[in-house]
Amino acid sequence: MSYQVLARKWRPQTFEAVVGQDAITRTLRNALASGRIAHAYLFAGPRGIGKTTTARLLARALLCADRSGPEPCGKCAVCTEGQAGTLVDVIEIDGASNRGIEEIRTLRENVKYTPARGRYKVYIIDEVHQLTEAAFNALLKTLEEPPPHIVFVLATTDPREIPATVLSRVQRFDFRPIAPETLRTSLEHILTQEKIPFEPAALPVIVRAAEGSLRDALSLLDTAIAYGDGRLAAETTAKLLGASAPVAVRAFAAAVVGHDTAAALEAIDRATRDGEDLLAFTRDVIELLRLTLVLKAAPNAKPADLTHTEGNELRKLGETASLDELLYVLRAFLEADALLRESPHPRVELEIATVRATRRPVPQTLDDLLRRVDEAQREIRQHALATPAPPPAAAQTSLLPGTESAAPRAEPRRPPAPASGGVPPARPASPAPAPAPVHVPSSAPAPPAVPAAGAALMADTDLTTAWERVVDEVMKTRPTLAAVLTQARPSGVSDRELTIVLLGNHFHREMLADAANRELVVQAVRRCVAGAERVNVVSGAETTGAIATHPAVQAAIAEFQGEVVAVRPRLPEGEGQ
Repeated sequence: MSYQVLARKWRPQTFEAVVGQDAITRTLRNALASGRIAHAYLFAGPRGIGKTTTARLLARALLCADRSGPEPCGKCAVCTEGQAGTLVDVIEIDGASNRGIEEIRTLRENVKYTPARGRYKVYIIDEVHQLTEAAFNALLKTLEEPPPHIVFVLATTDPREIPATVLSRVQRFDFRPIAPETLRTSLEHILTQEKIPFEPAALPVIVRAAEGSLRDALSLLDTAIAYGDGRLAAETTAKLLGASAPVAVRAFAAAVVGHDTAAALEAIDRATRDGEDLLAFTRDVIELLRLTLVLKAAPNAKPADLTHTEGNELRKLGETASLDELLYVLRAFLEADALLRESPHPRVELEIATVRATRRPVPQTLDDLLRRVDEAQREIRQHALATPAPPPAAAQTSLLPGTESAAPRAEPRRPPAPASGGVPPARPASPAPAPAPVHVPSSAPAPPAVPAAGAALMADTDLTTAWERVVDEVMKTRPTLAAVLTQARPSGVSDRELTIVLLGNHFHREMLADAANRELVVQAVRRCVAGAERVNVVSGAETTGAIATHPAVQAAIAEFQGEVVAVRPRLPEGEGQ
């Protein structure tokens, strides 16, 4: 007995055995059970997904006289002849080789004759889109009003080439590519029934190469079994199809996730030397990383196309990287996949993506950043409390209106300019008596400005520290409001009212204008600022505008090409160091 290929041996003999087209087979079975048979059908879809098989099953069901339901009995003479392909009332026509008007005229003459065996005569026209325009026009009238014993089944892989006048005269069914998990299940069932030893890792390679076609998958399966000497192995199957072995793909992914640039580039070099398709290799890597990402984000997920062992391996791979890192790596290879199709140097594109992925920045979590900020603030406060207050010094004139120091620095008298052509006098090596205008007699009392400035500095420091405590109090209950308070500076306490200058934008002013937010700030001020019972918020927009027009500020802006973002009072000397 001659060998029969798997694609023919395992052709479905019932509607229930058709793989991946449940909606279509259910509709046809219900129509057969109720007797609602249309005079013309159109089966459209890619190759090898069951269009012609379903058409033959429909024809056998229509002609079977012994069927009690939608399925043909499979035992009568009509079913036996239909399985053998010798049923005279089922006429199969190849539209690619019988595409002219003469063949359609012959068909129009033959449809007048009644069936030889059953109640119907079924015409199956395969690749009907290849008929000429004249042939379609000749078929229109017969297709619209055929004799009551005629049923047309048209099959095509390109329904866009069929005229709209034909499409409006038929019931259309669109066959979909078979899902990968369904295709894999079918292959496992066939291999088990055929008692052929196989490795489960070899099936995804065949499924990806078949691209949703069961007939292509069975043809590739036949070839791989012959290549493997009666056994289906993952390595030999990948080598036969020019694809990368699953073990090599997992090793490459592990090197990328583990920041091992050298090992990842070596894997690309090996794939190139072995003649593997780099585009297919990239897509295998993307699929593997996708599954790793899914299992990382949802540890309890159970993808249908993964075995238990494969799932555990991918979960272990995802443990070495965070979700953000996996997203970065997956995005890099998705971009490489798009560039590989157009680039004249696909290997370079893949290597660039690999180096990017292995040298990716490690993102820091928000909790870690907040912890480090809190530690830095704590150290600054401890240092400020441990450091004694510096001696009062002459204060520098501030650019902020209303914030001048109590004791402005006395400006020394400049020496007279030298005469024209003269040499400026040399500074004496030893200290000389000060000029009369700036000399202070020893008997004169010490100026009170210095202790007053020291007291003002201490008062400002205490108020600033108290305001920081207010911000900390608000931070515990409402961090957003505390962030707004960092844009404000205390100005002073007068009549039990704390005045703060807000240097933020309109959003900050609206936040502080809210009654609930304002009450929260007042409560914190009462606890932290001595003598303050109320809060008065003053906008700093006018201050900012005045400072921005100061000649010194304008000179700095012109020198550094900058802009005024915020204006803050000058800290006392020694503070924050």
